[in-house]
Amino acid sequence: MKILFFTIILFLLGNKASNAQQQDASPAGVMISHAHPKGGWMFNYSFMHMNMGGNFKGNEKISNEEIFNSYLMAGTSMKMDMHMLMAMHGITGRFTIMVMANYVSNSMDMTMYEGAIGAHNHSGSDVAQPQENMTMNTSGISDTKIHGIYKLMNGEQSSLVASLGVNVPTGNYKISGNPCSSTPNERYPYMMQTGTGSVDFSPGFTYLSAGNKFNWSSQLIGTLRPFKNDIGYHYGSELYLNCWGGYKIKRFASTSLRLEAITTAGMSGKDATLPMTNEPSSDYKNYGGQKINSYLGVNFFLNKGFLKESKFAVEYGIPVYQNYNGIQQGLKGIVVAGVTLSL
Repeated sequence: MKILFFTIILFLLGNKASNAQQQDASPAGVMISHAHPKGGWMFNYSFMHMNMGGNFKGNEKISNEEIFNSYLMAGTSMKMDMHMLMAMHGITGRFTIMVMANYVSNSMDMTMYEGAIGAHNHSGSDVAQPQENMTMNTSGISDTKIHGIYKLMNGEQSSLVASLGVNVPTGNYKISGNPCSSTPNERYPYMMQTGTGSVDFSPGFTYLSAGNKFNWSSQLIGTLRPFKNDIGYHYGSELYLNCWGGYKIKRFASTSLRLEAITTAGMSGKDATLPMTNEPSSDYKNYGGQKINSYLGVNFFLNKGFLKESKFAVEYGIPVYQNYNGIQQGLKGIVVAGVTLSL
């Protein structure tokens, strides 16, 4: 409830922003900022790198030894790379459709509890051995997002749009062959899968206000996950608040400061074939929580030739607050970079 109260306050504060220009000065990590005019197109390629490390229980860091009290292995670091392709098209003067496809690569480093190595390697030895380091890697097409964006208000200096997104489960959520398991062809843990297997819905509102120099925006988006996949689980529903402000340094460049707050419910159901004691990410109870991240970004506008409506944007984000359900690896940093072309 505290995080929900905080997100509502930030949303209201952000809506008191001053006026805006219509040039897209949104940061690299913001996918929905406005609707397009009838017949207008926008294409975007973005790359996101997420680096995680250190384990949290709630909002406190814990050691591997504490994790070994309940699990055979502990995650030491994780990296995720995501390539995103997005297209937007103005169907009418008020309604825009957006489609986004993703390709994801995941890598997680693990450390195994000493006493479990003999059993894991089937050596039959009860003698303690040095800790063993292992790595899990998965990659593939992720889920596809389709959003309808409707313009509720469009003044000269501000706009308000409502959006409704659908998650189409095109990603693989049954990747097997986990090398960190003693069971042949065991599935990888939930967060290492490239898809969810479930249809989700994402209603939201985005307010944008801009001026000659300053741009401000507040965005509130929920993700509703009412359906379990055919394995028997779905991720928890989510509430996402995004507030950012930008300053135009020159005609061709602007900077941005962004704050996002995310609260996610726990997972419902589980993969019955996945041993929960392997490591924390195999346990369905270790999903969900609250996070606040801050980002610093810069945009470069190319104003010549056929690239006159294009933009290059980059952001770097760090965690401000982390409070997880159960045991999870903490966020260390995020880099988002993208190129946008409007036609």
